[in-house]
Amino acid sequence: MLDYIVGFNRIILLTKEEKMGFDLYGMNPYNPNKAIKPKLDWDKTTTEEQRKKYFEEEDKYQKEVVGDYFRNNVWWWRPLASYVIKFTGCVEEEDAQMWSENGGHEVDDQTAKQIHNQLMVLIESGHTKKFEDDYEKERLKAEKHNDKVEKELEKFCKSVEKKLGKTNVAPNDFPKADKDKWDDIWNKREWTASYPFSVENVKEFAEFCKFSGGFTIC
Repeated sequence: MLDYIVGFNRIILLTKEEKMGFDLYGMNPYNPNKAIKPKLDWDKTTTEEQRKKYFEEEDKYQKEVVGDYFRNNVWWWRPLASYVIKFTGCVEEEDAQMWSENGGHEVDDQTAKQIHNQLMVLIESGHTKKFEDDYEKERLKAEKHNDKVEKELEKFCKSVEKKLGKTNVAPNDFPKADKDKWDDIWNKREWTASYPFSVENVKEFAEFCKFSGGFTIC
């Protein structure tokens, strides 16, 4: 099951991945009650109280206008995007790569509604739940594998430190042969362990699509 995210799952430093996220903005979100979106001038100095009030109002607005905004960090987004692309049939092949980038790719309203409809069919048929069960089973196996790799790394680092007569030596400061060995062990990690998938996340995304009026991937 984990091969479904091949193409999204590139080997990127964790520090970079952790900073990345995907923010999706509805282009014409359904807002029948004419709820007013809060604003805050970030160019001006604001107090903690003003910021707190703004985020509270923003959270209230987004709960009412569900098509306004959807966010996943990179870990959650890539399996979700891959599932949408592979199983809904709503994303053109030439557009698929744009779903793994956050450069403002636009998905029109018609396509967004089609994605919602197809995802609901998949959810209601039990397909999404089975996918989650199978996927998470494999992901947890990968986690256990990575735990073993971590222990191997720890053991190797201690042996290098003992040889050098030092403690707390960063791998980049190892002698070249030892650094190469450390890299070999590190590369045994299965990165898919870090990418979770859930039916609930698919449901939230489907609802966003339905009421977004089309959206941008930023």
